Amino acid sequence: MQDTLLKMALYVSLVLIVPGPTNTLLLSSGLKVGVRRTSPLIAAEALGYVVGIALWGFFLSTVSAKQPWLPMAVKLVSSVYILFLAAKIWRQSGALQHVTASPVSLRDMFLTTVMNPKALLFASTLFPLEAFRSASSFAWTIGVFLVVLVPIAIGWSYLGVLLTARRTWAPHTPVLLRGASLVLLMFSGTLMYSVLGH
Repeated sequence: MQDTLLKMALYVSLVLIVPGPTNTLLLSSGLKVGVRRTSPLIAAEALGYVVGIALWGFFLSTVSAKQPWLPMAVKLVSSVYILFLAAKIWRQSGALQHVTASPVSLRDMFLTTVMNPKALLFASTLFPLEAFRSASSFAWTIGVFLVVLVPIAIGWSYLGVLLTARRTWAPHTPVLLRGASLVLLMFSGTLMYSVLGH
C-alpha cells in the first residue's frame, strides 16, 4: 500500500502542478492579495477536490462492478484529456505573463474545483481502487493527496506574487510551461499504452 500511495503522489503532483482553472484562480489571487490572504482559497480548493473525487470515485467503483469495461474506457478518455491539456499548455504557454488580477471568492474556487476534469482523472485513474472500498483507505489516500496539493497550491499563489514583484522573471514562464507540457505528453502516452497494451 505504501508503494501504491507514493506512486499515486508522484502522478498526482504532475497533474496538479500544470495550469488549469483552479491554478489560474490561485495565480490571480496571488497577484492581487498575496499568498497569506489566498490561503482560504487553498482550503476551498482542497474541499472541492475531496468532494469531486469522492463523487466520481464511489460512483465509478459502484458502476464498474456491473460494467467491468468502464474503468479502462475512463482511463482511455483520461489519457486523451491529458494529451489535450498538454497541447493547450504548449499553445498558451505565454499567457501567464498577461494574467490580470481579479478577486476570487471561496464559492468560485470550490465550484471550479468540483467541476475540474482533474477530479475525474484522479478518481478514475490515479487513485488506487482500494481507496473507494473502505472509509479508512479513502481517508489515507485523501490524506496523501492533500499533503501533495497544499504546497503546489501555495506555489501557484506565490507565482502570482513573483510575476508582480519581479517582472524580469515573467519571460521565463513559457519555458517552464512547455517543460510541464512535455511531461504531461509522456504521462498521456504511458497511460494510453497501459490501456491499449493489454
